[in-house]
Amino acid sequence: MPHARHFLVTLALLCCAPITFAQSPGPARVTTLHIAHDATTTPVAEVLQQRLTRRSPITVHTSGTPEWDTGLLILLHLPATAGKIAELAQSTGFNLPGTKTQTFAEGFTLKSFTHKKGQALLIAGAGARGLLYGAGELLRQLRHDPDALRIPNLDLQSAPAYRYRGFSTNQGGTMRKITGARAWTEAENAEDFLDYALAGANCFYTGREGGAFHDRVKAFGCMSITDARPNQHAAAFPEDWRAGGLEGWEGKDWVCPSIPEARAAVMAQWEADFPARAQHDIFRMYAGDPGGCRDERCAPWGKTFVHLCEDVAKIWLKSHPNTVVLIANQDLSNDGDAAIFDYLNAAPRPWLTGLAYGPGSNALSDYFRDEQREDLLQYPAHGWVNRYLAETLRALPKQQYIVHYSDITHWISAQYEVAHPEPNVVKAYGRRTFHARPKAFYDIFHAIMPFSEGDIIYSEGHHDEFHQYLWNRMLWNPQRSLDDLLSEYGTLYFGEEAAPLMAEALLQLESSLESPLDTNPGIDRYYGLVKDAGWKMPPHFRNNNYRWLLHMEKAALDKYNQLKLRQERNIENEVRRLVCAARDTGAYGALQSARNALATYKETEDMKLLREEARVCGEEADRLFGVRNPGFFKLDNSLRSLDSLIPLLDQALAATNRDTREQAFAKTLERIDAPTRPGNIFW
Repeated sequence: MPHARHFLVTLALLCCAPITFAQSPGPARVTTLHIAHDATTTPVAEVLQQRLTRRSPITVHTSGTPEWDTGLLILLHLPATAGKIAELAQSTGFNLPGTKTQTFAEGFTLKSFTHKKGQALLIAGAGARGLLYGAGELLRQLRHDPDALRIPNLDLQSAPAYRYRGFSTNQGGTMRKITGARAWTEAENAEDFLDYALAGANCFYTGREGGAFHDRVKAFGCMSITDARPNQHAAAFPEDWRAGGLEGWEGKDWVCPSIPEARAAVMAQWEADFPARAQHDIFRMYAGDPGGCRDERCAPWGKTFVHLCEDVAKIWLKSHPNTVVLIANQDLSNDGDAAIFDYLNAAPRPWLTGLAYGPGSNALSDYFRDEQREDLLQYPAHGWVNRYLAETLRALPKQQYIVHYSDITHWISAQYEVAHPEPNVVKAYGRRTFHARPKAFYDIFHAIMPFSEGDIIYSEGHHDEFHQYLWNRMLWNPQRSLDDLLSEYGTLYFGEEAAPLMAEALLQLESSLESPLDTNPGIDRYYGLVKDAGWKMPPHFRNNNYRWLLHMEKAALDKYNQLKLRQERNIENEVRRLVCAARDTGAYGALQSARNALATYKETEDMKLLREEARVCGEEADRLFGVRNPGFFKLDNSLRSLDSLIPLLDQALAATNRDTREQAFAKTLERIDAPTRPGNIFW
């Protein structure tokens, strides 16, 4: 079970997380508003102005002084500032969330009030991040009419439940390679960052050397993360330095740190590398996935790894002294894990903040693990998802804690993979693709998060944008229901009328990951839900809405693949009938008819229309935001691999004796009745 101190901290955070609302007399409709800000709050004012005018044709003014000759005045306020804005803010008597002795570091307040000169709304943040989060909450509370904004009376305070809420503004290199999508502009990268930051994120991957994106993240008071694989050596090195035991990764640039010369070279590399990196707030080192050294020289790798991390961290902390340092215990043996815990408990380790628990960290899963902790399964109903987390927290000393490094980007071959993936869907889309798992991830989050101080997630592209939003909002307040979260997401990005339909569509999308493709009525249902949502979305929501286009593209692709699979199954059934006839009657002429049946597959008119719909939606989503579904580029691949039957039938036709022909018959029927082979799931 968790440490008592951790349970109390978690309980305190949960108690402050919910948002409480005052009774509202009804929303006000405005066509003009004014944002008053000072130099410290200018970045948030600019974000609000941009986002308020994007979906409603309203007029938004900004200045350094309050102006009342508008429909509504919005005040942006931070503590310890002076001037007219601060005086007016203080006159409202607002309070930031906190206790009698402290204000919560990332909290905010939204408070509507009436002044003798007009109506106003105060957004006050405990700091730069808190102000940004308050602006995000306002944007979620707004409702957009074609000609105005509806703004409710607000009186609320909120602060996040978890210390670390890390996300990835990541277009996805492999996804771009598969789809040929265009690269994001700097402005689009910033737009993606703001989507996550406004939802509550406080930490981002910004690149090792920094740059414009790193500077933007820092300008809003957010944290950045960088990383290293401690035995990775970028320069050329002697072959006998190469790390061992890395099946499939033998040619990579990892050296064996048990070789003194190799270790010295790596340390010299980090001495030159680390001072050149930007000022990051979090530094994370990985034991695997992939990487490390797992031959006898370094066994157990966990022991070698943690001692190596200590030396690497000392180099890092010389030029980045205030950094949070985390190590990820991925791809280790049970002895390797035990060696890390023994090392941490042997003496204080002030260089280390905590353990990053990610893909391959769970000793009850075979994902990146060759052996499991079967001793922990005496009472198996507790579940494999969090049983080892409980053991990990028990084994850690009180000075260190867990920060998750969760994979929420993949649905197969993943840390939290789908239990029974539909093989035809696997083959049609692969491992990296646009999908949704609201129920599964909601349950997984609530199973794993009580053991940690937060999560800095792992992502391989923007196809997981919905998952990142869901995770983000649960890290802020884990007490909300899934229905509430789906409604919020749908309303924010699709409008209030379309939101219920898109919530159903997301749930259906999850169900279809495991339902038999050829008989799944959910394929038509999902297509209809997304199409109907498009009709209900007002123009100012539907225009330029790449999220809706991605759903529409996926819906068309699913319907296409269902029709393709049904036709391929019919062809297989005809081939089976003819082969059985040839086998049972000796009428071997039926074999040529079976061979000819394989050539009868034809893209129907309905399929052509669906292909075109998917193409148009995909190309428009690419134009708008550089995203496409890789499934479009696999439409010409046979789900049932019909071509694989050709050599078997040719073998039967060419057979000169009964035994050879009978073997060909058996292989053909066996192949027809075999499950779908997924092919290369990574592409």
